[in-house]
Amino acid sequence: MANWNYVEFGSGFPLLVLHGGKLDHRHMVDAVEPCFEGLDGWRRVYLDLPGCGQSSGFNDVQSQDDVASRVLDFARSISDRVAVIGESRGSYIAQGLAYCDPELIAGLCLIVPGGFPTDPQTPKPEARPIVARPDLLNGQPSSVTGRAEKLVIQTPEIIEKIRQTKVPAAALHDVNLEARVTDKFLLSYHDEMLASRFDKPSLVLSGRQDSISGYADTMAMIESYPRATYGLLDTAGHSLSWERPALFKTMLRDWLKRLTPET
Repeated sequence: MANWNYVEFGSGFPLLVLHGGKLDHRHMVDAVEPCFEGLDGWRRVYLDLPGCGQSSGFNDVQSQDDVASRVLDFARSISDRVAVIGESRGSYIAQGLAYCDPELIAGLCLIVPGGFPTDPQTPKPEARPIVARPDLLNGQPSSVTGRAEKLVIQTPEIIEKIRQTKVPAAALHDVNLEARVTDKFLLSYHDEMLASRFDKPSLVLSGRQDSISGYADTMAMIESYPRATYGLLDTAGHSLSWERPALFKTMLRDWLKRLTPET
């Protein structure tokens, strides 16, 4: 039997928050919750995706279509209208929700989307820190250094966040489920989804130096989101919410203001 794990904060209009691949809700709580300091009226639901964190029992999930379908059912169980914040893999699922049920989704915040495993793949920047602190990586396990080396800004605080949230989450994911989803990663409606239009308040954020998702796919999607604010952040990579937290907070709060008339 499938068992969802999630944590939630606040009350009011629901926001479903989806994490990146092979992780769980913890890094999203760390990145997103500071944006709601002093704000009322928003219920934030941080979900562990199928086979991630403590969400277990999804043995029937065979593809990304199945993941999106199950998350869509979860979103419908929250409310008849929700907004979605998704990072990396979670942003892809968020796009799928909006395509499959646009009446349900009041708005989208897509953080470091793109990087689709297409052939040929779109170009991405090389992994190169702008604020480099190689001394901080000395003595760290490979589970930390493998992620920290892809940071654009290396600081003790960000590396500790990796150690506290992403490393333990990665140890929990269902390896077999991930292999099945990776084998059928692209949604069956991928092309139709990217060619469609989502005409509700949106925010799309990419890192100019993101070596994992890049930014070319994001720029190619611009006509699909006529109500979107686009941000291509310099001195930021795949961890842009940690690397540029003040700008991330400002832009996310602007999205919330734009969402308010829709809620």
